Amino acid sequence: MLAILALIVALVSLAMACSAGNVQEAGTPAARGSPGEEPSPSPSATPGDASNRVPAVNVPATVAAVLTRVAPTPAPTIDVQATITAELTRIAPPTPASPTLSPTPTAGPSISDVVENIKDGLVQIITPGASGSGFAVSNDGLIVTNAHVVEEHELVTVRSVSGWSYGGVVHSKDDDLDLAVIKIAPLGSIPAMPLGDASRIRPGDPVIAMGFQLSDQLGDGYSVTTGIVSSVRMAGSTERIQTDAAVNAGSSGGPLVNSAGEVIGVNTTTFREYHGVSIAISVAEVKNYLDAVFDGSGSPVHAYLKFDDYHNEACHYSLRVPSQWMNTGEHAGCRISLGRYKENDQVGAANIWEYSLNDGETLDDFSVWWSDSLTERANSWNVFTRISSERAMVERNGKQQEEHVIKYRWQETEDHCVSFATDRVVVSDYRRVALVFNTSVCDFMPPSVIEETALMELEVWTPTQVRQRTSSP
Repeated sequence: MLAILALIVALVSLAMACSAGNVQEAGTPAARGSPGEEPSPSPSATPGDASNRVPAVNVPATVAAVLTRVAPTPAPTIDVQATITAELTRIAPPTPASPTLSPTPTAGPSISDVVENIKDGLVQIITPGASGSGFAVSNDGLIVTNAHVVEEHELVTVRSVSGWSYGGVVHSKDDDLDLAVIKIAPLGSIPAMPLGDASRIRPGDPVIAMGFQLSDQLGDGYSVTTGIVSSVRMAGSTERIQTDAAVNAGSSGGPLVNSAGEVIGVNTTTFREYHGVSIAISVAEVKNYLDAVFDGSGSPVHAYLKFDDYHNEACHYSLRVPSQWMNTGEHAGCRISLGRYKENDQVGAANIWEYSLNDGETLDDFSVWWSDSLTERANSWNVFTRISSERAMVERNGKQQEEHVIKYRWQETEDHCVSFATDRVVVSDYRRVALVFNTSVCDFMPPSVIEETALMELEVWTPTQVRQRTSSP
């Protein structure tokens, strides 16, 4: 609008200038006269020359023409509210939906946490010629390992991760599956590891291999290696798990564990010529094997055994033995003798002997003496092979009891059978005596009979002191 008004003012000024006759040629300055003097006419303007006269300008008409030419068309009336509404409708983004909050992902247990939770169920299996690994599958002393770990041995030593050793009897063995079950007598000493679900095993799952690998070179501590499930495949009729977790000598029989701490396999072999290829027996095969070995309740096949209890008040001990072992004569003091018979032949013997302790003599001191004495006596025997000599911890009625266990194979003369023997040395602090519980079974007897000796329990106890009530004075 200001521009239009400025144009009008300019046109009016031009018209007025033209009507006053103040015109000069372009480029010629106007003459300056004295004050009050009329300006002289230009030399080029000849009075009376009509050709040089500027025509008169009709100002109103000129202004009207200019206004007609340049005036904009009036803008239409704008409905401001409608325009704002239309604009908002067109450009406003839709209101975002409330986001669905996902739970913050929590980190799963670390490998060290998984191992810490189940490591007490891991064991080392020791035989006269080698060692391997195993794990508990029940809280009543059942251990699973490889058949090639126990080989032809019927008695083995089972050592826990804490270093305690137990006498173990090979309960059953399947060379085709390469699985074996060992029974130890101390119930509840080694907690069971949970068994996983074979149907949920997938290639790529992380796994942990546990065992006592290379213990002959690196020491008796257990070790852990990790990897993934490479494949699950059938080897004949047996399901096997291929993994790249390192498995070496001493690992055989140990558990292959998933990230939840469940056993999904039994480490059995590795291929030295191929890097990163190890094989484990699937937990499906382990479960099938255990079902075949045990009854439907999960109890050992030999759980039908009945037991007899003997209590000796003189030396304060209790002995629990299978009923098949007959009392062949109790003697004075702490002595007891038992026999196991097959038809009319004695195929097993069990005895308890008492020895007074010297002042300050401990279980370890007496066990050294007993072991040396055993070696000396063996010089006159026809056969003697020491299997193991270990300290063990057993639980009796909620109390921990220390024992020193010596296992050996022996034959006194050719008139006797070659036998598997175990000497368990226990100290009674109450009586200050050492009790030696010896068992021996002919080696031609089936494993179930040898297992009976492992199920025998000796407990040394302290009598409860009863305070006599006195009458009030």
